Amino acid sequence: MVLAELDNSAIGWIIGFVATAAVVVYAAVNVLSHGKPELGSEIELAPNRKPYLSDEELEGPKLDKTLSVALLVLFVIAIGLPLYWIFEPGRQSNAKADFNTVFVKRGAELFAPTEQGGFNCAFCHGGMDAKGNIIDYNLTSPDGTTAPVKWRAPALNTVLLRYSRKEVTFILTYGRPFSPMPAWGLDGGGPLNAQQIQNLVDYLESIQLNPEEAQQQARDELTRMMGEKDESGAPLWKSEGEALFNMGLTGTQSFAGGADSCGRCHTQGWSYYQADPDGNQRYDLSKLPAQGCGALGPSLCNGSAVRQFPALPVVTPCVPTSGDPNAATTTTTAAPSSGGPTTTAVPECVNPAQNQIDFVTAGSEDGIKYGVHGQGSGKMPGFGERPGEPALFWINKGKEREPSLGMLPYDLIAKIVDYERSL
Repeated sequence: MVLAELDNSAIGWIIGFVATAAVVVYAAVNVLSHGKPELGSEIELAPNRKPYLSDEELEGPKLDKTLSVALLVLFVIAIGLPLYWIFEPGRQSNAKADFNTVFVKRGAELFAPTEQGGFNCAFCHGGMDAKGNIIDYNLTSPDGTTAPVKWRAPALNTVLLRYSRKEVTFILTYGRPFSPMPAWGLDGGGPLNAQQIQNLVDYLESIQLNPEEAQQQARDELTRMMGEKDESGAPLWKSEGEALFNMGLTGTQSFAGGADSCGRCHTQGWSYYQADPDGNQRYDLSKLPAQGCGALGPSLCNGSAVRQFPALPVVTPCVPTSGDPNAATTTTTAAPSSGGPTTTAVPECVNPAQNQIDFVTAGSEDGIKYGVHGQGSGKMPGFGERPGEPALFWINKGKEREPSLGMLPYDLIAKIVDYERSL
């Protein structure tokens, strides 16, 4: 029972201590105890002239002592090696479990503010919990001129609910050249090697909200936005789809730094604004350049979304009730495009825009076709489905992770798609 509670490190120390003690005892008995004071001339001290033990002593007590020591060492080896073999698999298993803790700690040190020895990711992204932030940035125009703006740095506590680890690694490595986000990986010209980039992703994994939390905070923010008024007192947003498309654009603080927003990638100039002397947002929605008409993401204007995802010839289309195109819903099991089953609320009927809803739900894959003539680059995240991950020994207990619920629920994605198809 006692041996079972010892780990390999303890057993190794015990064996090492016993072996060291044996060497010390041997030296004391066979060297130090036989030393004699100097008697005179060198010839009297020569080893080959020194009287030694008699044959009776050599083959008697001396041989018995030597064999006893050899037997003791053999006993240590005979017991120690089997114990090592018995406990080694457990040691390796525990080491694997500990890797994640070590990696997350290293990633946290890299993510930390500069004054704590990190690379200051926390400053831009809203602290160690990465809830999003608004930062000062000098925006460079194509003509080379610069202007001070306030930039919405996205929250990262949901980034792995919509991007895969591979996609996040790419973003960290190469950055976003048109934004404050620099390249951090060596391949992109940054200072961090592949192991450090992986540790950053491991840290981000450790602070992710669960899908239920992410979806609820999006619903809460939508409720707040639908209560916003413009200067004339009229509702600021014409539909919930428009509000969702621009989530994080308004408010005293940018909600999640715009991480939930489609406009962030599909609207030029969405990510930044100029502030008045008091530091408040100065954002005239009427002057926002062509909502949804393209930036990092492709244009959705002038019917582009409809041409890419033509309406399905459905037999039982969804019939709006009480102004809600997705009111008639039921809880069923849906199979996302990536193959992993998830349980969520989906229409009992068939939405004519289901292909586009599926695309927004699962996102794009590099080189994979979508829609009529689209080819994925991996830049389009899956807002309704957390990507699956291959087996990694330091996360998910070393098992492959299946796709699961994402940061936005089906009904909100359907509203977003309805708005995009109206652009």
